[in-house]
Amino acid sequence: MKLIIFDLDGTLINTLDDLAESCNHTLKIHNFPTHPTADYKMFVGNGIRTLIERALPMASRDNETIDKLKADFTTYYNLHAKDITQPYENIVPLLNALKNKGFKISVASNKYHAAVLDLVDYYFPAIQFDLVLGHRDDHPAKPDPDIVFDTLRTLNTSKENCYYVGDSSVDMRTAKYAGVIAVGATWGFRTEAELRENGADHIIHNPLDLLDII
Repeated sequence: MKLIIFDLDGTLINTLDDLAESCNHTLKIHNFPTHPTADYKMFVGNGIRTLIERALPMASRDNETIDKLKADFTTYYNLHAKDITQPYENIVPLLNALKNKGFKISVASNKYHAAVLDLVDYYFPAIQFDLVLGHRDDHPAKPDPDIVFDTLRTLNTSKENCYYVGDSSVDMRTAKYAGVIAVGATWGFRTEAELRENGADHIIHNPLDLLDII
């Protein structure tokens, strides 16, 4: 049986505005300059710690400062993660179609695990994912393929029957390192050129295009 693994941010749900607002709030209370929302398209993708690091001025990217801002960001984001965030158009019909056809579906994200569980439960209450994984402290972040290997083992699926759908170079490299089929989604945070340059086997411009590929 085929398995489709989805990235979360920029693939299933558009979290950019809430991530930007939460990070800018955190920067502001610590007297650091903030950034336009569009800049966060290049800041996100590698987990919250890296998001904070990229948002800080170069001279302030020490571990103590990053840790302090990460804690404040997490507290604020937990309260505001659903202020603006919504699923992308046609994502829910796609997920329903995949389940109706008998495919396994899962989520593999660099966002911290508790937030991933919360967001998936909130935005997709009627959809039964076979597995949902966010970043866990005892596991490496993507593009390390650990999270994909973990998913394949848990769901007893071969690499040959697995598609990984994501919107960034991190996702495409994760798929390539894991030896699964990489599908680049152009509606997310990064460009089609980035997806192709990092090994996308397929490019889709609408979520429902995935049905034609699998």
